[in-house]
Amino acid sequence: MQHRYGPRLSFALIAATAAIGLVILWLAPADALVPVHFSGRWVADRFATPQHGISIWIGLLTGLWLVFFGIQYCFRSDTGLQASLPVYDLAWITLTASLCALAVGAMEYAVGIKVALGSLNAVMTGVFLLVVGNCLGKIRPNSLVGIRTPWTKANARVWDRTHRACGPLFILAGVGLIAAGFGMLGRPVDLKLINCVMLGMLAFCYGLSGLYWRQEKTRG
Repeated sequence: MQHRYGPRLSFALIAATAAIGLVILWLAPADALVPVHFSGRWVADRFATPQHGISIWIGLLTGLWLVFFGIQYCFRSDTGLQASLPVYDLAWITLTASLCALAVGAMEYAVGIKVALGSLNAVMTGVFLLVVGNCLGKIRPNSLVGIRTPWTKANARVWDRTHRACGPLFILAGVGLIAAGFGMLGRPVDLKLINCVMLGMLAFCYGLSGLYWRQEKTRG
């Protein structure tokens, strides 16, 4: 297997987050609480003791790492996925970094530091879309990742055209979410906003792949 940086770097991020969690656990007063669940507007509505809360966040990160690590071996015979592993690793690291930032922000509640987690989530989601959008055109046809519609799965040229065309859309959405996270759009950031962005992107990519398929059928 080619040289990989995804497993090691993502694991290092989780280890650093765990170390920060241990420091927070040491500094936290006896009656401190850590948020472990949030409403759609990113208002904490469920809390746990620092020990329990930190265990939940680190457990979530570790579970994510195991999923990404296991998937690559379940699909190791997929040549398209193997050719796309650099993009896979970059997405893995970026998503892990995003969740690590949220985990640290939540754990800091235990020592009295309150982070605007809704804004942080919007910024980190935007960064993730920026990274994915920049690499989208490099994903080769495979059975796991990418814009997988009936038309992209059926035609390699439709796959390539769709991924290259949708890359700038991901980047634009990422910039918009980052701007929203920094308060530049003049409205609060909540899950409804992020879901609307994601659904709009999904509809556009789906429709565009169908259009390219019809163009290929006409050309053929």
